[in-house]
Amino acid sequence: MASGLEQSNDLSNDCKSLYVGNLDPRVTNEVLQQIFTSVNGDEVLSVKIIIDKNYTHGGLNYGFVEYGNHRAAEIALQALNGRKVMDSEIRVNWAFAGSNSHKEDTSNHYHIFVGDLSPEVNDTNLAKAFSAFSSLSDARVMWDTNSGKSRGYGFVAFREKADAEQAISTMNGEWLGNRQIRVNWANQKGVNANQNNDNMNNQNAQPLTYETVANQSSYYNTTVYVGNFPPNTTQDDLIPLFQQYGYIVNIRVQADRGYAFIKFDTHENATSAIVALNGIMIKGRPAKCSWGKDKGPEPYYQNAAPPPY
Repeated sequence: MASGLEQSNDLSNDCKSLYVGNLDPRVTNEVLQQIFTSVNGDEVLSVKIIIDKNYTHGGLNYGFVEYGNHRAAEIALQALNGRKVMDSEIRVNWAFAGSNSHKEDTSNHYHIFVGDLSPEVNDTNLAKAFSAFSSLSDARVMWDTNSGKSRGYGFVAFREKADAEQAISTMNGEWLGNRQIRVNWANQKGVNANQNNDNMNNQNAQPLTYETVANQSSYYNTTVYVGNFPPNTTQDDLIPLFQQYGYIVNIRVQADRGYAFIKFDTHENATSAIVALNGIMIKGRPAKCSWGKDKGPEPYYQNAAPPPY
């Protein structure tokens, strides 16, 4: 089998859509379309900006731009990533499966965590590194929405468990860019799920429901408290577990005290993490997940109605 670092990237070769982050609020759909059309003259098929309504990304929006062909999108990515638009450096990356109608549901696929990524590694590079495994379905590097820089880790999904297992055993310790990467399971499903269930049964705990947890804290709270883990626990142990439920904005670990605070991008994602991971075993101990504390919204937003759950 050829090395995953040498294979061509079939996954991104068909991609025609781009993710655009760090957008100044003054940038409209029309302005964004003009910017991306001006790069190479190719017609932009669609543009959609997602407004940061709850100020979860510091008021900076993000969006998606779709071209008619892969080459046009690639030229735009190379030309515009890091370009300053209205006082903000935009971040441009591949948006695999550019439209929701064509997006493959990977929720039941097998996900692995890839750490120690070099700053220059993007979604395309990550997919290329693992493309030797035929059931590869997704590859994403996690980015800091404020700085536009890589957070140094990502996730890769496979349709077949055997490919995920082989990717872990083959790629762990391989060089990608100028660093040796760390590869492991992104979560403990199928590894210690029975152990987690036994733990919950021993505690005679009732399963948490999404509605109950969501209503336990204000809609603007996106911070999860995680406690009862051993003092040798690091953020590298926590990130693979929690990242699968949404984008992690910030993580603060007090390892000597056995707890951490993990801030998600939305209240909904934080709720999902609490429901799914309360009681999960972390290095032999059942984790306790509940709401942390967030500052209230800015005065401008205080009279805004909470979004529906």
